[in-house]
Amino acid sequence: MALILDVLVVGIFIYVVYSNAKRGFGKVFVFGIGYLVATLLASALAALGAPAFYEGIARDMNVSTVESVNSHVDFPTIFADAINAQEYGQKIQPFQLKKVLADYDNGEFDERLYEYTISVCGKDLVSKGSFMQVIQKAFVSGYGEVLRERLPEYVYQSFATHVDDNPQLMRDMVREYYDYHNSDTERADKIEALYSAEPTTEVIQIFIFLILFSVFMVIAAIIASIVQQKVFININKATDHFAGGVIGLLEAGSVLILLTLTVRLIVMLSGGRFLFFNDAALDNTFLFSFLYRNIRILL
Repeated sequence: MALILDVLVVGIFIYVVYSNAKRGFGKVFVFGIGYLVATLLASALAALGAPAFYEGIARDMNVSTVESVNSHVDFPTIFADAINAQEYGQKIQPFQLKKVLADYDNGEFDERLYEYTISVCGKDLVSKGSFMQVIQKAFVSGYGEVLRERLPEYVYQSFATHVDDNPQLMRDMVREYYDYHNSDTERADKIEALYSAEPTTEVIQIFIFLILFSVFMVIAAIIASIVQQKVFININKATDHFAGGVIGLLEAGSVLILLTLTVRLIVMLSGGRFLFFNDAALDNTFLFSFLYRNIRILL
């Protein structure tokens, strides 16, 4: 699949540039400029519209769902089960961990869990490094299982990836979860911002881009069909084909942006579960991975 995407990139580039050069500048410049304008305008409007759409509609829905997730998560049981599975020699009960987790003013929760565990089981039996990995894995699995049932797959993937890359996100989430100075909704609002806002806004932005790009290209096609019948450009044949090829470069760039954003949308909506449409597989491409890694620039 990696080879197919790279071949597709090269094929699109060569075909679009060649076909435009063959037809000549006079026949393609209006439609080619339409591609450029459609891409830039759709990108600008999507960048402006996505945050507004997220704040106005999607955010409240996400916060409400995260509040439901929080109400169904039982962290004391999740962590007690994970710790007991290590067979440190002493059984730890969930109710014992509840007080430890709620004491968020005295350091990060995983440090407090470690200190409590060694106080019960003994320091010689508990390796701090492996203990921290157990807690992180239990957090992603336990919270993620509930999250995955209620929010889109791309939100879960963002959550899991961010926690793996930066365990501080896990600590911040647990701190907000046990901050009883805030209401359930206020806690959900803060937690949602930690892992859900960014991927949700990105999906909205890609959708807006694709919709606007399609609309603008229909308009460009109509204008091109009207204008190009009335325009005559007096240049020699060689220059005409060369200039057509230059327009083809712009058009090919727009088509490749469209391809990259479509693939990105498939990856996010599927949660990377498709065999070839996932970040690991796409990183193995040579040409396409450059476009994919710089997706934010394209938007």
